[in-house]
Amino acid sequence: MAAQNYLEQDFETHIEAHLLSSGYLKRLSQDYDKSLCLIPDEFLAFIQATQPLAFQRLQRQYGTATPHKLVERLSKQVQKYGALHVLRTGFKDRGEKFQLAYFKPASGMNPEHHRLYQSNRFSIIRQLKYSQKNENAIDIVLFINGLPIITAELKNALTGQMVEQAVQQYRKDRRPNGEPLLAFKRCLVHFAVGNEEAFMTTHLQGDKTRFFPFNKDTINPVNP
Repeated sequence: MAAQNYLEQDFETHIEAHLLSSGYLKRLSQDYDKSLCLIPDEFLAFIQATQPLAFQRLQRQYGTATPHKLVERLSKQVQKYGALHVLRTGFKDRGEKFQLAYFKPASGMNPEHHRLYQSNRFSIIRQLKYSQKNENAIDIVLFINGLPIITAELKNALTGQMVEQAVQQYRKDRRPNGEPLLAFKRCLVHFAVGNEEAFMTTHLQGDKTRFFPFNKDTINPVNP
């Protein structure tokens, strides 16, 4: 039997295929706006599908500049308050309130709430070139309604690479200095992922970055 060649990209492909089968949308690195730190088209599609009247009222003030003004406002709000705060509370522009995400309803009693929840747009970009300074790329970045929420560096043990190398990659090569995506609170969490172990951090600080295990039901038993 011929030896099979395994690549890190095979691990990426496996994860991507699972997410796409679960309803994620595939987007490309060029869809991402590096300066705004989001996918404008995804955000605008979500807003127009879930909050069209607020968008129309804003158009009366901004005219044809509305899409640009709205994504710019979102970017500034996330930069100021953090992604988690904006996801939870939304933001305002010229008196109009916009929600950035809809959370799962507690019951099925409200069909409209369920429709809004189902309208959330989850997407994945592989090999995201996030930097305006160089060609560095992160293996996988996940988005909700155009806003990045998870980054992940992957290591495939079948290629001789282990999860510890992904941890070091974040500490050495994924420093937040001047990189919006890597700034504290701009993205919810960063994962170092191997075939058997995963570690996470919410705060990249170069060599001082602390990663915590995320191995429930693999290494860490489930707490009943």
